[in-house]
Amino acid sequence: MTGVIIVSHSEKLAEGLRDIVMEMNDGSVAVIAAGGAADGRIGTNTTRIKNAIESLAEREHILIFVDLGSAVICSETAIEMLEDEVLQAKVHIVDAPLVEGVIGGVIQATICNELEKIIATAKEGATLRKVH
Repeated sequence: MTGVIIVSHSEKLAEGLRDIVMEMNDGSVAVIAAGGAADGRIGTNTTRIKNAIESLAEREHILIFVDLGSAVICSETAIEMLEDEVLQAKVHIVDAPLVEGVIGGVIQATICNELEKIIATAKEGATLRKVH
């Protein structure tokens, strides 16, 4: 099974996106919102991300979706801080748009648990046309 971590500079954005995607999730994908700084300000928190990863340790794949560059840096640092190399190997930062990527990735993960297909579907969000 797959776990998803949403890392946004805004705690509210991460939680709101989690709320949306849980409406499309059959319950098989664990989704954690790990947004905002420790004190509730705008920012990211490496420890929050690391704790989210560790809480998903039993999952086969753990995908991290990020909004901006420093969220990538904090996520990479959180992965490096993990003492368990097996857990580290399960974690993938997905280069996809945050909203479309999370939604597409979670929906695909409810259909199959193939890492490559889940990531490919999430990345397709970058080409999604909203207005024709």
